[in-house]
Amino acid sequence: MKIEIAKHERMSESGSSLLRLIQNEDMPLLDLLIREAVQNSLDAGKSDAGHVNVDIGVKRFEAGKLAEEMEGIKETLTRRYPGEFYSCIYVEDSNTSGLTGPLSVKDVVDNDFGNFQKLVYEISKPQRQEGAGGSWGLGKTIYFRLGIGLVFYYTRIQKEDGTYEHRLAATMVENEEEEHSIIPPAGDLPKRGIAWWGSDAGDGSTLPITNGDEIKKVLDIFGIELFSGKQTGTKIIIPFTDEEELLRKTIVEGEPAYWWNESIEDYLKVSFQRWYAPRMDNQKYKYGNYLKASVNKEEITRDRMEIVFKALQDLYNSGAGVQPARSSYSEKIKTEKIPIRKDFVDTDAGGVAFVKLSMTDLEMLPPNNNPSPYAFLNIHDKAEAGNYPVICYTRKPGMIVNYETSGQWLINVENTGGNEYLLAIYVPNSELKMKSSSEMADLESYLRKGEKADHTAWFDIQLGGQRTNIVDRIRKGVSKRVAEGSNLIEKKTVSKKSRLGSILGRQLMPPSNFGKKASGGGGGTGGGGTGGNSRKTGFVLSPDVIYENDHIVLSFELFMKKPVVECTIELNVSSETGLIKGRAWEQEIIQKKFPFEIAKIANVTVNGKEEAVLSGKGGGESSVISEIIRTDGFNTPIGFIVARGSGDSITVTGEIKILKLEEGLELAITPHFTEA
Repeated sequence: MKIEIAKHERMSESGSSLLRLIQNEDMPLLDLLIREAVQNSLDAGKSDAGHVNVDIGVKRFEAGKLAEEMEGIKETLTRRYPGEFYSCIYVEDSNTSGLTGPLSVKDVVDNDFGNFQKLVYEISKPQRQEGAGGSWGLGKTIYFRLGIGLVFYYTRIQKEDGTYEHRLAATMVENEEEEHSIIPPAGDLPKRGIAWWGSDAGDGSTLPITNGDEIKKVLDIFGIELFSGKQTGTKIIIPFTDEEELLRKTIVEGEPAYWWNESIEDYLKVSFQRWYAPRMDNQKYKYGNYLKASVNKEEITRDRMEIVFKALQDLYNSGAGVQPARSSYSEKIKTEKIPIRKDFVDTDAGGVAFVKLSMTDLEMLPPNNNPSPYAFLNIHDKAEAGNYPVICYTRKPGMIVNYETSGQWLINVENTGGNEYLLAIYVPNSELKMKSSSEMADLESYLRKGEKADHTAWFDIQLGGQRTNIVDRIRKGVSKRVAEGSNLIEKKTVSKKSRLGSILGRQLMPPSNFGKKASGGGGGTGGGGTGGNSRKTGFVLSPDVIYENDHIVLSFELFMKKPVVECTIELNVSSETGLIKGRAWEQEIIQKKFPFEIAKIANVTVNGKEEAVLSGKGGGESSVISEIIRTDGFNTPIGFIVARGSGDSITVTGEIKILKLEEGLELAITPHFTEA
């Protein structure tokens, strides 16, 4: 294959900059591969196909045979990879149109580059069709991060005259700044870290190979077959993947390894379900082709899906107005419509479906012994009491955008008991038309425009130069209906106190270890007593909140051990732009008295021994609470400092009684640990 080295030009991307475009470090690379590759395949599905086939897997290939085909880097590959066999990951789709469009940029008309040019030769060229997944044209950068940056693209398309055409090209993107980069420089110019391989175009550039025999010779190296007959589709091959390293990055430090962390194939099976459960083998999917997903040619049918993902598919169907499959929990599923006004010709913005599932429903008990839903969903933030609710959301493509356990999607939604898990999904009415004066046609196009480049969140955008709050209104509507439908609130008064559960929510009161972490990391505090080497420094608030007239009473437990010497616990106001501290509120932002203040710190115990009560107004004493923190402006008591003292570790419990001076504001309590 002929090499074309990208020359250094003005305003051009380099390999190192391309690799940073979607530098999502929160998500394992294999998850990013599933999310991006499958979305591309679904976008290319034939309108009358019924379903799209996507197969992702691992193969072995001979490095020497591959090196022989790679002009310009043959010697480097041979030296760098002296072994005989190495791994590659492949992505194959069918029932798709393949990578259509012009073979050369010289043939582009009306700025329509086509899918082949966009994927192989261009960057930041998004999909144009309505309801497509990608809206940034950056997702393909994941392919370059899985191996050494070398990617092969093979496709077969049907042309307008009815004939079929094979196409093959390769791209390499690497960090040109690394000492051992592979791509040579183009003459005397600086390295750019980008190259392509194909057939010689005669002017120093390359074109895709279209000769079937030449393409077969390359594909045979990887054990990949040519499309034949009336087949069209795409096959992407990523050689020199390090299976052990990719799997290592799927395991979170301090968390157990599960069965799917032991092989690439097993992880891909779970990842497929994690992100595409709504569309996998779901013949009730109403927006076109459903997804037939396979790993190494082994299809993941609904009856082979994990129970938590079956439940998510049932919730998706319910939220989309479709009857879910019969199951042990189908009677418990609740669905609520989300109304939205202004901006749209109608008020139906879709539905939210939710259900509380028991450990029996989720097959967590013998003989199945499934891990918790959090493990399958890759959620590692564990609640200190009960189980966090989980909500996810998706657009037309059927890919889960994100799983949320706190924040605006779940305001006032309480934790469930330890034996129950609340799952919810919001399904927008994608076809809800916006008013004719709008720049967007419908709700789907609005959500797509406001989706992050790595597709992990929705944000509001401007219409007609004015900022909108459509996503914000949807989130509030969803949280309101899930809270109303799932919270169990006893409608009676208990003497002068009304226990309303964790009404402030975890998103307002971080459970532990905000701020500087002590040595040994974060996490919960574990059991009672005075601790020991197994416990980690942490600050925990009880999930119960007691309301007394104008006061909030919160119970806390604090554990500290060396080298941590003290913990500063402070009240804040939670706002859309972040936390606002008392001093900033009074002196810079609002310039009024801070709306929360500490009235009393009561029932304090130090290693189980009771101490006197401290008042925010002064009075009382404690062997460990060294200072009440006050604002400079209005002398408002907004926090306190707990010192460890001379011992190796210390456990402090107590109640913080807080005076609310203003309604409608959200309280956040943050600890900050200081080491010696």
